[in-house]
Amino acid sequence: MALLPAPEEMGFSLDSIELAGLRWGDPDAPLVVAFHGWLDNGNSFAPLAPHLVAAGYQLLAVEFPGHGHSQNRHQGNYYHFLDYLYELHQLWPQLPQRPVLVLGHSMGGIIASLFAALYPQQVARLMVVEALGPLTAAPEQTLEKMRQGFASRDKPVSQASYRDIDTLVSARAKAGQFDVDIARLLLQRNLQQQQDGRWCWRSDPRLRMRSPWMMTEEQGQNLMQGLTTPTCFVLGQGGFDELKSAWHSRRHWFADARIEEIEGGHHCHMEQPQQLLRHILQFIDVKSSEHTDLD
Repeated sequence: MALLPAPEEMGFSLDSIELAGLRWGDPDAPLVVAFHGWLDNGNSFAPLAPHLVAAGYQLLAVEFPGHGHSQNRHQGNYYHFLDYLYELHQLWPQLPQRPVLVLGHSMGGIIASLFAALYPQQVARLMVVEALGPLTAAPEQTLEKMRQGFASRDKPVSQASYRDIDTLVSARAKAGQFDVDIARLLLQRNLQQQQDGRWCWRSDPRLRMRSPWMMTEEQGQNLMQGLTTPTCFVLGQGGFDELKSAWHSRRHWFADARIEEIEGGHHCHMEQPQQLLRHILQFIDVKSSEHTDLD
């Protein structure tokens, strides 16, 4: 891995919450804005940063509420993708320049896709890693999903603490099915030390609560019809299998989309940043038409 450039800590003041971010590279260089996945943070894009900067771009990784160094939601509030969408709407005028590419991983890719569908004029190009449109549920699951969501809110919110950071690193690596070096990088912005010297997760425990509502497949398709932005989906060869089948069932949702594969699992963008960079540069170069077909 190339030597990581020291990122600049960024802050964004929205109507009701403060967001944090990390910026690598020359502030005058073309901008790539990146959004991380669930329970991750801005360091999700740290392995990619030196390669992207060397290619002549700056990278801004914005952290969602409850993640990394961004604020948690106020007491009595919860985490729903609709709120994330409106927060991106508030964030956009504060970006240092119009991005040449919006990059999202997993949850960040889903939210970026929905934002680009709502405001296609704001997103020149979209790259989504290990996601393919919104999560959906069958209409007949609505009642049970709502019951489960509210039941998860009824449970007491607690934050466990730990003496040993290495135990947390090993647990995160096992859960994410990636190397401990990747886990340690993510935990740099997802741990905080208590007064007694023990460590706890920085991420808001309410993030683990179930959503009481999910859109149907038909609603997802209707939203994605607004996604006219050129879009590149990138899947890890060892990533979520259901995404490959989702491409075949959903590819007609997208007006201008292509798909690529790189080595690695669900966090392939961290495991193989140079492979991802190659696809980024090809995708930004509008003259390039080389791509993968998963048929």
